[in-house]
Amino acid sequence: MDESDAALLGVVGVAVGVVLAAMAAASLLGLDGSAFRPFVLLAAEPFAWIVVAALVVAAVGNAYID
Repeated sequence: MDESDAALLGVVGVAVGVVLAAMAAASLLGLDGSAFRPFVLLAAEPFAWIVVAALVVAAVGNAYID
């Protein structure tokens, strides 16, 4: 696996992790309102996007450092 494949795998891993965390939050908060509520909260919160961007940078950086 070369650097670009590892970087792509890291970015996909971060995206899947965000989706799984939002789905877990939806199941914990209850699905009576909307299943998309955690995604709406994620989109509205700028700090969450900073954390997601930092995870993406770390995954890509780790792929190219090795």
